[in-house]
Amino acid sequence: MCMSAPKNKAADEAAAAEKARQAAIAATQGRVNAVFDSPARDAEIERAVAGRRDLDTRELNREKANTDRQLKFALARNGQIGGSTQIDKGTEFAEAYARGLLGVERGAQGFGASIRGADQDARARLISLATAGLDATTGAQQAAEAMRVNLQAGQADRNASGVADAFVNFKPFIDRSRVAADQRRADGLFASLYGNPRASAAGYGYGH
Repeated sequence: MCMSAPKNKAADEAAAAEKARQAAIAATQGRVNAVFDSPARDAEIERAVAGRRDLDTRELNREKANTDRQLKFALARNGQIGGSTQIDKGTEFAEAYARGLLGVERGAQGFGASIRGADQDARARLISLATAGLDATTGAQQAAEAMRVNLQAGQADRNASGVADAFVNFKPFIDRSRVAADQRRADGLFASLYGNPRASAAGYGYGH
């Protein structure tokens, strides 16, 4: 009887210590989860998503206005204002803009998803650290810091190349119209200086 008492006491102490450890782990994990699950975080991410959407939409609209202006000049240079080519290009332009808006929305939603994914990675890391002795206060602090870093990293990684490329298919048409206009000006200048070379060659019997 006397020998079993110390053994029971040691077992009780070990059980109590383990119970306290498990309670501390649960407390830390609960604090960490509470930080990541806060409705304020959801609202913060949605504001960031809306900001990205607005920024990219304004960039898309700038590209739209610039391309629209260049396209009209190109059609005018080609003498295609009011013709079927203008109608076709107008249809293509509207479709390109619609695709651009879809791309903006996909980019905004992807931005939000990347922040949420980074938050979940940070949550899993801190939940795991709780089993290694991370206390609740430190866990909550590190969770808040991780969310701040994740938001900043997402904003720094913004890539608007998809917006800038929304109207890239119109560039060859615009460039060709410029080249053709430059050639016509060069031909006109040459003719004004030297006359029509083909007419001169025909006059001397070289036209055939």
